[in-house]
Amino acid sequence: FSDRVSDLIIETWIVDPNCGKAAVTATQKMETEVKRPEATKSEIAVLADVARAAKVQPHALNLSCADYATLVPQGEVDALAMLTLTTRELKRIALSAVVHRDKDPAHRPWIVVYGGALHNDRFPDPAVAEWSYAAAVDQRTKDRYVEIDLIIPELAAADRVSHSQPWFSLVESAGDWIQVWKRNERSFVVILARTR
Repeated sequence: FSDRVSDLIIETWIVDPNCGKAAVTATQKMETEVKRPEATKSEIAVLADVARAAKVQPHALNLSCADYATLVPQGEVDALAMLTLTTRELKRIALSAVVHRDKDPAHRPWIVVYGGALHNDRFPDPAVAEWSYAAAVDQRTKDRYVEIDLIIPELAAADRVSHSQPWFSLVESAGDWIQVWKRNERSFVVILARTR
C-alpha cells in the first residue's frame, strides 16, 4: 500500500550533533532503559530506506538540546518526560503532515505513524490519556484516523501486561496466520503470525 502513503513517522530520533555529549549520553541511557534490541536500529534504518525508495517521506522525532536534558535530568531517565516528549513530537509531525497533505489535492492520502502501542490510542485509559496524540489527529482528519496495534505473539506472550488484554486469547491461539481484533470504532489489534 506504499503508493497511498505520503509520510512515515517513526517513533525514534536521530541524535543532534549540535547538542554534543549530552545528546549522546541521553540517547544511550534511553536505549538502555527501553531495552531496544540492537537489530531494531538496523530495521528502522531499512524501513526509512524502503520508504524513501517508495517516495514516502520518513520522519523521526526532532528533539532540542533542552529536550535531551529533560529526558535525563540527573543522569537517570525520566520516564514521564520521555512519554511527554514522544507524544508531543508524534503529534506535531502527524498534524504537520496532515496539513501539508490537505493543501495539495494530488498528495497521497495516508500518513503512517510507526511506534509503540500507547501514543496512538483512540480510547486510552484515563490514566495515560495525556500520552496519546490520537484525539488531536482524529479531529484534524475529520474522524478518519485509524488505530492499528501490531502484536508479535512471542513478545506478547512474554509480556505480563498483554496477558490482561481482551485480545490475549488470540496470542495463545496464534499460528501461521494473521488475526484481527476490533477493539472499537476505527481501532484494531492485529496479531501477526508466529515466527518459525
